[in-house]
Amino acid sequence: MLALITYNKAMSDSEVAKFYEVELVKYNMSLIKFLHNNVLYGIVRNQKCSTTTMMSYVAQALWNADPQEMQSWGSFESNAPGVYIKRPYFKNYERELLECDIRIALWRDPVDKFVAGFYHTMFHPGGANDNLWLGSDRSLDSFIDRFDYYSQNPNVQDHCQTNTARLGDTKHIYTHVFHYKEVRKIADMLGVSSERLHHRKSVERPPLTLDQIDLIENIIEEDIFNGWSQY
Repeated sequence: MLALITYNKAMSDSEVAKFYEVELVKYNMSLIKFLHNNVLYGIVRNQKCSTTTMMSYVAQALWNADPQEMQSWGSFESNAPGVYIKRPYFKNYERELLECDIRIALWRDPVDKFVAGFYHTMFHPGGANDNLWLGSDRSLDSFIDRFDYYSQNPNVQDHCQTNTARLGDTKHIYTHVFHYKEVRKIADMLGVSSERLHHRKSVERPPLTLDQIDLIENIIEEDIFNGWSQY
């Protein structure tokens, strides 16, 4: 059993790997790799990019799953062992992705993705992350200002990470690049029902200010540089 490790940005690659082996196994991420109709597919699970819906499509194709059931790493392990590959960063599953005939990226504007990750993790309906807050200010401004602290939490880091962290620094390695609102195209490719299921209800949120957008862009700037942005 590995000793408990606290994440910090000064870690070496080996230390980060040990940390993720302990902590991020709790969270769903990385690569869905499977054979369907003699074609090898690789779909990167990029959080807050309709990948819960994508997993429903894949489950329908692989074991005729009920579209109304939410899928997870556990359901894939039970019904299609080895298909759901867990790794902490793109570089850790790049080789397996490149082995695939069809390589699919689901992406989202990085500012919108960051904010969606904030609401998903910090306003969990069951209060799972209430203890993460510093002080009484539970605002996006406070979260951005103290993101170095909040991003040490594996769930926050996972859901607020850039497209680059999950998809790599170029779109060119993919055969198909879909905006998250185009997730139905994956259902069409697999020959399953293309109904887009909203397994998780979105939290209503106010529009961003220009200052907030500027601050978030500083956090996700690698996505702008690598072309994973609509701007």
